Amino acid sequence: MPEQTILEQSPPEQQSAVAINTGGAAQHNTVRNINLITRYEFKKRVTQRSFIISTIVMLVLIVIASFVPTVVQYIVAHTANAQTKITVVNNAGTIAGLSDGSLSNYINAALNGTTSTTSGQNSSGKAQFVLQMSSPANIDSLKNQVKNGSLDILLVLERTPNQDVSFGYYTTASATSDSHVSQVQALANQLSVLDKSSRLGLTPAQTSSLFAQPQFSDVNLSQTQNTRSQSEIVAGYVLAYVGNILIYMAVVLYGMGVAMGVAEEKSSRIMEILVNAATPFQLLFGKIIGIGTAGLTQMALFVVVGIGALLLQLPLQTALFGSNAGGFNLNIAGASVTLLLLLLVYFILGFLLYATLYAAFGALVKRQDEVQNAVQPLTWLLVIGYIVSFFGVYTPDAIWFKVISYVPFWTPTTMLVRVAAGAVAWWEIALTIVLMIAAIFICALIAGRIYRFGILMYGQRPGMGQLVRLVRMK
Repeated sequence: MPEQTILEQSPPEQQSAVAINTGGAAQHNTVRNINLITRYEFKKRVTQRSFIISTIVMLVLIVIASFVPTVVQYIVAHTANAQTKITVVNNAGTIAGLSDGSLSNYINAALNGTTSTTSGQNSSGKAQFVLQMSSPANIDSLKNQVKNGSLDILLVLERTPNQDVSFGYYTTASATSDSHVSQVQALANQLSVLDKSSRLGLTPAQTSSLFAQPQFSDVNLSQTQNTRSQSEIVAGYVLAYVGNILIYMAVVLYGMGVAMGVAEEKSSRIMEILVNAATPFQLLFGKIIGIGTAGLTQMALFVVVGIGALLLQLPLQTALFGSNAGGFNLNIAGASVTLLLLLLVYFILGFLLYATLYAAFGALVKRQDEVQNAVQPLTWLLVIGYIVSFFGVYTPDAIWFKVISYVPFWTPTTMLVRVAAGAVAWWEIALTIVLMIAAIFICALIAGRIYRFGILMYGQRPGMGQLVRLVRMK
């Protein structure tokens, strides 16, 4: 017959009385006991070999991922250094009143840019297209050159029966990888318009005036119009979604660690010793703070290294490609200080709220292998807010999104998006923080009672009715 404690053989009412009185002498040293438990849990986690190895591996992956944009840009830049050979065959006669020499100069300027622009140059400063004019008699030979790769593009200009100019574009590049077709098509549109206007008797100046941009004033009469710069808006959204990802990862990974830690101690029966030195309340919060601090330390290390690697990309790109490197550049300084502070506040509050419940759910299971199924409702609750936040970027002012942002379980992810969009008033921020603190307090009371009875109910699986009685019991 398996060994059972006297507490297990007692009815739930007697278990409750014992649990309430357990650790009575330790209640006078609450701060000291929570501090000791926190330090123990923190040291236990950060000294584990799996924790150290996973941290090193993740840091290496983060650094590698940060360098991916620069590596891709380097490959593209060196690939783009090769000039594209294009041959134009004019079988349409005079186009827009331009002679062969003038037509060649116009096409070259349209594809490679004029002396005042470098839009048609590659990273080495050379012209992107090498242009050559040829006679219609060489079309078959030129098509063979395209097939064998000695010629990149063959452009044939002809006339339709209604005297409009048509264009034949010959290449071996696939439609998905051909980066030149859009430029040549734009050239074709320009020549077609010029030719039609010339046949209508319009001068080049009159043709240019037809396509001059009109004066267009964009005036926003809304009282909540956004006056922030584009870089600040982009940086705000990037930080908001990075914050949402960090919150999700922290809750899932380290909240699960809290639940697994509780289940581990319960299954090993070490709780019978611990509750004689500390109250269940002290054990609960010491474990949450200890495991949470270890996890958040790891997460903070990831963030610091990731931001440092991203900031390193700009000087690296400048050294590799010059001052006009372009590429990926996250202007973190463009984000408001308010958003950065709220990211930290909602991150901490969100973790505390979910970690408290994870500890309570972990105390209800008998073995560690049951934790995954037990915490599924909490995981889905978090996933709902995480997914909704991605839809909220399109409608940050929508009533449904505002209502969801007031629900404490979904506040961290949704409010960050609303703040990034500039669609939130100061009193809403204050209200959601107060609601989250109140929710943490209420959940802590509920979790404390479930935890207090759950760690002592060995071999029993409490039902929903019994859980309600435990929560209501004082």
